[in-house]
Amino acid sequence: MLENPSHQEQLNRKKIRFLSATSFFLGFLDAFFIYIISSYFVEVSGSENVGAFYLLAFAGVFALFLAIPTFLRRFGQVRLLLLVLLTLFGIAAFLSLRNPSWFGAGLLLVFLAANNVMWVVMDIILEGFSNDRVSGRVRGLYLTFLNGGLLVSPFLSTLTLQKFGYGGVFATLALGYAIVFAAVMLGLRDHNGKPVPEISILTAWRKVKQNKSLLKIYHISFVIEFFYALMIVYLPIYLTVYLGFQWEELGIIFTVMLVPFVILQYPLGVLADIHWGEKELLFLSLFLTAASTTMVGFIDSHSIIVWAALLFFTRIGVAAIEVLRDSYFYKQIDGRDADTIAFFRTARPVANILGALVASVFLIFFPIQGLFFVVVLVAVSGLFSAFTLRDSQSEREMALRPTLEG
Repeated sequence: MLENPSHQEQLNRKKIRFLSATSFFLGFLDAFFIYIISSYFVEVSGSENVGAFYLLAFAGVFALFLAIPTFLRRFGQVRLLLLVLLTLFGIAAFLSLRNPSWFGAGLLLVFLAANNVMWVVMDIILEGFSNDRVSGRVRGLYLTFLNGGLLVSPFLSTLTLQKFGYGGVFATLALGYAIVFAAVMLGLRDHNGKPVPEISILTAWRKVKQNKSLLKIYHISFVIEFFYALMIVYLPIYLTVYLGFQWEELGIIFTVMLVPFVILQYPLGVLADIHWGEKELLFLSLFLTAASTTMVGFIDSHSIIVWAALLFFTRIGVAAIEVLRDSYFYKQIDGRDADTIAFFRTARPVANILGALVASVFLIFFPIQGLFFVVVLVAVSGLFSAFTLRDSQSEREMALRPTLEG
């Protein structure tokens, strides 16, 4: 299926470009805290308790995702986005004035939850301006901008942490969210979004259960979110605490690591739309992710070059899965399916909750590098879903169909 005739999206390239540019700045802000947040929790409580923080945070995220359709009905898409941005600004501003503490850690959990809601609302708004025919290109462009922001941020983040501490990091975040808040007020002031019907996430779950393709792409989404859940939290701990890397060295490694997200996602979105569809590319990407992540558990080198190269290869597969997952999913739904979008994005909190539980138990009995093999097993589980996925039809395949039928 290339384009569902029941979908009523209207392509708006101007708004897509605006949202893509906004995602660049939000991606920058995300990467400014995402790779150092585990160290904040370590400083407050000790590394053995990090999993408990993420368990609490993403239990809250899951609960909020269930309520997103209700929030959308009450506030509307843009007002909800503005409310979340205001929350992020307020927490960041407060934390910029405080040293790490248990209270600060609690606020940081709220910050994480609000950040996750922000991305779901951005997804819903973007889907309202897109359509099935160009879903891969729209998602590829959006994610390329987003990950461009991620790319330039880790080095600056780790440098800021080293020179100015957590106060400097959160002050930068507060300023950034204030700027994005103002931009959204101006850029989306004339957008109200489509009305959200009286539906629930449970209704969305019933719809997903009846659609095997949605169920399988949800599983693939869970795989990539589980990868992020463990790698983002425990890889910085492994590299700094166990292998002795300094934060400025990690800034270089993580910057190189993120390059595939910038150079691959838009071309892959184009390929999925025009030439191949997503199925084959998803299978290949999952296999590459599992194979490259296997090597992470075996390497104990202190070489920046070795780790930058290794993590670069792990992210080739992950970057591909990210854009292909979104391209496939958004070809199945439209902007009116806010409940389905919110349910689809529960893959992240579910993966983080399970990841935190698995890691907390696993680390009692096994060394930290063993967690990377757990990630490999989960990635391998996604191969079956990718292999049996009903492929979407590319433009080339649709053009050839009349010839083949004739």
